[in-house]
Amino acid sequence: MQSIIINGPFDVEIIDEEMPTAGPGEIIVEAEVSGISSGTEMFLYRGTYPNFKLKKWAQWQEYPVRPGYELVGRVVEVGPPARGGDAGGSMASLQPSAGVVVADSDEFQAGDRVVCLGTHQQFAKVPATLAARLPDSVTNEAATLAVLGTTTMHSTRRLQLEYGATVAVIGVGVVGNLALQHAKLGGAAKTIALDLDTTRLALARKVGADHTIQVGVEDHVKRVYQVTQGMGADAVVEASGAAGTLQTALEIMRDRGTVELLGWRTEESSFEFGDLYFKEGTIIATRAIGPDPGIPYSYVRWGYDRSLRLAVDMIAAGQLKTDFFEPVKFSYKDIHQVYDQIHREPTRMGLQAILVWK
Repeated sequence: MQSIIINGPFDVEIIDEEMPTAGPGEIIVEAEVSGISSGTEMFLYRGTYPNFKLKKWAQWQEYPVRPGYELVGRVVEVGPPARGGDAGGSMASLQPSAGVVVADSDEFQAGDRVVCLGTHQQFAKVPATLAARLPDSVTNEAATLAVLGTTTMHSTRRLQLEYGATVAVIGVGVVGNLALQHAKLGGAAKTIALDLDTTRLALARKVGADHTIQVGVEDHVKRVYQVTQGMGADAVVEASGAAGTLQTALEIMRDRGTVELLGWRTEESSFEFGDLYFKEGTIIATRAIGPDPGIPYSYVRWGYDRSLRLAVDMIAAGQLKTDFFEPVKFSYKDIHQVYDQIHREPTRMGLQAILVWK
């Protein structure tokens, strides 16, 4: 089988490997398409991820790395269950359901179409907890957004929104648009989208943004205070990672409001401390798709297994819109050209590129 790896800065390669075998609690998925997460994959491709030098965090310390985490395909092999459906440990008699593993390999069978957190490869071996079965109504292209839909679902929970809140989103690419939708679904009465690009702002209106502001053309701080009757946004989701946006977020946040940094920042963060201090504001970060699965739900209600399945259900029901843009498709064999084009001219790629494997 063939897999994509990044050997070092600007060095991506397609390699031949042996077929994987499913172990306990695992499934093998034959890829049909996989989505490129340009933010994550570009800092790996460019070598700008600081952990390559710092080696402080568990993820991605050394090359080579295997990029990708939005794979859609068919199950071709199912490993034995990791734990039985009635597992509960020594406390089973006291809390029989709270210790049950919700997602295990015996949930799947060969032929199931799934979305999973698989890397870019023809046959991906993934834990069953990292996969969700897809209904026929959800296209492969729409399904590639289920993982980012889970990420933004988790980020919305992290905000702990009060019903009726005003939420501003800075940067309305794919992640920002999904975050904006989740904010509305999570109880926000008013949403504000801020971006430099008029096309992205039009997409934000398409998914339900109540107000859109073009940064660099309008006085964005003044406009936010106008549409919030002088209060500012209860919560500001910074989804661009660009330089200066953390400062912007603090300026449009209300007194005792919250700024959330969604995803990895591509630029070092700096801000005027007084804007945080005098507002008694809160800055929080959010990472990936949420807590690990398998933790008793009476303690952690939404592990990423349950959240991924909920994201798929929401896409299928039309609650979470995925048709607000048209993805650009490429053969996986063209990964060198695709990465080079994203690196050189990211705006020409649209909001998301998809690799086709079959």
